[in-house]
Amino acid sequence: MLLLAVSAVNAQTTPLNVQLDSKNQPYLVHTLAPKENFYSVGRIYNISPRVFAPYNGLELTSPLSIGQALKIPLNEQNYWQSGTRKENEVVVPLYYTVGAGENLSAVSKTFKTDNATLRSWNNLSSDAVSTGKRIIIGFLKVDKTLSPLAAQGMSRQEPPAVVKQEPKKEESKQQPVVKKEEPKVETKTEPKKEEPKPVVKEEPKTQAPPPSYEGNGFFKDEFNKQTNNGKRIANTNGNGTTFKSTSGWSDGKYYVLVDNLEKGTIVMVRNPSNGKAIYAKVLAGVKETTPNSNALFLLSNAAASQLGISAEKFNAELVWGK
Repeated sequence: MLLLAVSAVNAQTTPLNVQLDSKNQPYLVHTLAPKENFYSVGRIYNISPRVFAPYNGLELTSPLSIGQALKIPLNEQNYWQSGTRKENEVVVPLYYTVGAGENLSAVSKTFKTDNATLRSWNNLSSDAVSTGKRIIIGFLKVDKTLSPLAAQGMSRQEPPAVVKQEPKKEESKQQPVVKKEEPKVETKTEPKKEEPKPVVKEEPKTQAPPPSYEGNGFFKDEFNKQTNNGKRIANTNGNGTTFKSTSGWSDGKYYVLVDNLEKGTIVMVRNPSNGKAIYAKVLAGVKETTPNSNALFLLSNAAASQLGISAEKFNAELVWGK
């Protein structure tokens, strides 16, 4: 038993190598160790089993076996490249092996970053990378109290620094001319009159752009997996309000804040007045983000617009997987 436990720990401390699925989305592969289950694996990679079980074509009731390979998707919940984190979180480097014909620009585009950041993370002096080279493309965000991977993470709160080199100034070849100091003559200077500052009129705030996306939302397929195509659902009705979001207007990625549901859960939100529905991903709880709110849920303004809702407060039906 001791040898099995040691083997499991060693498997978790190897470098985390990222692969890409058929949709060019990044994921990790976890080999199931003794006594592990959906929930213990979820704690290791900071992701809900409701998300990675359907990603593997499994249900939470599906049996698992030692040595089974599970794909762990990297998403908004556990994939980190910049910004702040919670005090209990650390980040663990994620590596990608450069393929044939790929350069640093292609890699940065795939993983939605830039060349300067990749050079900084990997101590590269140029954009040249050879086929087969393993480079850091981001970080896995984990809870240091729950994940054994935290031991190989970084505890700093700020994003890895990107150092921009300033162009060197050419040094003059001429020897400096030493001037003799002349006696100082005190002169009285008149105080400068401050010129009146121009008055800048504040432009009226522009409204959010009209949505160019048409449909129920990017997360519809994920909702169907979580609910077994609508066979395992729970629902409720209540009052909601909106929050501003730049996402969803053109890509259909809608988000919702609601208590008592795991982060990453996909919720169908239906407007009872016109029957329209969208699918939104749970980012956090209402009490966690807006403690003084009496709303059952907060919906991104792009999602509300797609539902034909213009009022600040409204009623809607929420449906999610059991």
